[in-house]
Amino acid sequence: MRYIDLQQVEACKPANWDADAKRWLETISQSTDKSATFKALGSVWSPFKDNFINAFGDKCWYSEVPRINTDFNVDHFRPKGAVKKAKKNYATRIVNDVAESHPGYWWLAFEAKNYRYACQYANQPRDNGGKHDYFPLTDETTRIWQSCSLQAHAQEQVQLLDPCNLEDVNLISFDKSPDMAHSRFDTSLDPVKYKRVQVSAKCYNLNHKTVKGPRLKVIKDVVEDLKLLEAIWGLPDAIKQAWQPKFDATEVRLIEACHRQSPFSAAAVAFVKPKIAEPWLANVLPRLDLTP
Repeated sequence: MRYIDLQQVEACKPANWDADAKRWLETISQSTDKSATFKALGSVWSPFKDNFINAFGDKCWYSEVPRINTDFNVDHFRPKGAVKKAKKNYATRIVNDVAESHPGYWWLAFEAKNYRYACQYANQPRDNGGKHDYFPLTDETTRIWQSCSLQAHAQEQVQLLDPCNLEDVNLISFDKSPDMAHSRFDTSLDPVKYKRVQVSAKCYNLNHKTVKGPRLKVIKDVVEDLKLLEAIWGLPDAIKQAWQPKFDATEVRLIEACHRQSPFSAAAVAFVKPKIAEPWLANVLPRLDLTP
C-alpha cells in the first residue's frame, strides 16, 4: 500500500464534476428510496478511473495488484449504502427504544476524496474477504449518522487502513514473513494497530493466494538485484568495468520496482530501505522513490 495524496485525488475530478455532483446529491437527498435512485443514476463516478490511472498507476490502492484483463472499481471508502460494522452485522443504534440501521454515507457518494481505486478482490466479496459495505470502527460511538462535511468525519475511529492516510500506510510491514502483509507492531506493543492491520489484510484480501505469489516474486527479484549490485561493486576495478552494463541494468530494474505506480512497490521499498547506507546503492539512491 502506497500513500495516495487526497489533494491529488481531488485533482482527478472529471470536467463539470462539482456542478453534476451537486445536482446528483440533491436528487439523492430528496429520495425516499436512495438505493433505487443510486441504481437509476448508475456509476457516474466511473470517469474517475482513467484519471486515477494516469495519476497513480493502474493498480489497486489497497493491495497494489495490477489490473490485467479485468475491471477495477471506484470504491466508496465510506459506503454510500448499507454499512456493516462486522461481516454479518450492520451498524445500528437505538433511537427512542427502536433499533435504527445506518442509512449509509450517501452524502459522501459524490465526494471525490471518498473514492479509492480498487481491484475486485479488495472491494467485492471474495473468499471471506472483500470490503463491499464493510466499514468497522474501533469505537462505534464515534460513527457519523447524519449528513455533514467530509472533514467532520475525522472523529470516526476507522478500523480499516486507508491508503489516503500516511500513518495507516506505514503500519504495514513485510520483513517478518516476506510472503505476508502484516503489522509493523506486535499485539503486545500496540494491540489496536495490530488488529487494524489484521482486519484490513483480511478485508482487502492482502494475503490471498492471487496476491501473495506476484508480490513475493517482486520481493525476490529486488533481493536478487540488491545482491547483484553488492557483488559487482566488490569486484576488482579491472573486472568491474566489464560488468558495468549489468550493474546499470540492475539499477534500472530497482528504479522501476520502487516506482510508486509499479505493482507491489511498497514491498519492494521495504526491502531496499535497509540498504540505503550501502556504498553500492549510493549511485542509484537519488533515483529511488522510497517514500511511503
